[in-house]
Amino acid sequence: MKKKLICALMTAAMAGSLVSGLTVSADSDSQVTISLYTTLPNKDSQFEQLCEEFMEENPDIKVNYIAYDSSEKQKWMTLYASGEAPTVSIMDPIDIQENIENMAAYDLDEDSWITDQVDESYLDVFKGEDGKLYAVPNCVTAMGIVYNKTVIEKATGEPFDPSSIKSNTDLEALCEKIQAGGVSPIMFTGVDWSLGSHYLSQVFSGIQGDTEAQQNFINSLKDGSAELKSNAAWNSVMDTFDIIAKYNYNSNDPLVGNTDIDGQAIAKGDVAMWFMGDWAWNYIKDSASADDEFGLMPCPLTGNEEDAVNTELGVFCSKGYCIDASQNSEEEQAAGKKLVEFFCVEKAQEMSDLLDMALPFSKVDVSYDNPLVSSTQSYIADGAVSSTYAFSRLLPSDFWSENGAVMQQYLTNVMDRDAAADAIQTYWQNQK
Repeated sequence: MKKKLICALMTAAMAGSLVSGLTVSADSDSQVTISLYTTLPNKDSQFEQLCEEFMEENPDIKVNYIAYDSSEKQKWMTLYASGEAPTVSIMDPIDIQENIENMAAYDLDEDSWITDQVDESYLDVFKGEDGKLYAVPNCVTAMGIVYNKTVIEKATGEPFDPSSIKSNTDLEALCEKIQAGGVSPIMFTGVDWSLGSHYLSQVFSGIQGDTEAQQNFINSLKDGSAELKSNAAWNSVMDTFDIIAKYNYNSNDPLVGNTDIDGQAIAKGDVAMWFMGDWAWNYIKDSASADDEFGLMPCPLTGNEEDAVNTELGVFCSKGYCIDASQNSEEEQAAGKKLVEFFCVEKAQEMSDLLDMALPFSKVDVSYDNPLVSSTQSYIADGAVSSTYAFSRLLPSDFWSENGAVMQQYLTNVMDRDAAADAIQTYWQNQK
């Protein structure tokens, strides 16, 4: 596996690489030279500036910044094939996992800042089968229920505290009050990726337990030793689904699936809540009133107020910093890890501004203009997050499209709950 990536892609080396060297005044003989590759579009100038600042503080290290390429993973593989593997790369978890034998493991005793600040639930997705950590998350995003606090309070005539929603029973009671106040309570955007990936993934993630429990549950569905339709987690998550569907702002046309239109609806106060995530601010901000207060809260998944998953936000990592060990020396790897810590801790505010996403680091002082991201960060700081390991690592690439169609049929009453469960279990049984 270690040489698989390089051998298989040797022909790609002809594509070459665009490397923009960033230099500072220093004796070149005393410098170690490393490189940084990111898969974040339209961020080159910001990363170049951060690298300049790093080199000013660390004149013994030179950083070559590799310009963004729209081919992203293909560009990364080309660099490996040409013998120019970046020292530090910001890549998706799946890319890191597929090439994990080329990666350097972080020494969590030496790099204690990681476990001291980053919740274990964010690290699982970057661990190898040996249990070692091969990447550090650069940012996190969260899915849950977006709410317009101002609209809720006007409709109910009561102060709204999202922490008061501790069960799906609480959610339904809130929906009833909002509707009685003349406002549509909540909505689904009926696209397959929202219903079949984000919502449905909750059946297999933190509600099932830790990462091992999540893996074991999916394995039991694959081999038929467990039945989805009789699973308590499935049924409670679907009970919440039924509540949202009952009060759905889009009930007259549930599969319209337009996030821009739905974003305007919650911004203008036509609906009070929306199952989505902190990225939804992009759809809301241009139409939102400056006087309205928005936030993101967990989607309650059971009827028991004692179940922690109901008050924990589902937070997941989209990309991470990995260090190459196959073409970079130990000295270069150590310098690369120093750059990663610089980005994550010392430049946390700059990085959050650059990404407009929450950071998984609990001890950095960061402020956010995005109110939904600010909500995510507050849950992270409080440690009120649930594992999304299954969502990030265990769902096949076609899961959202295949099962999104099932969830769409359930939402439109074409399929009942047991039939939906059977269809989803059949999907798992067909996985190799």
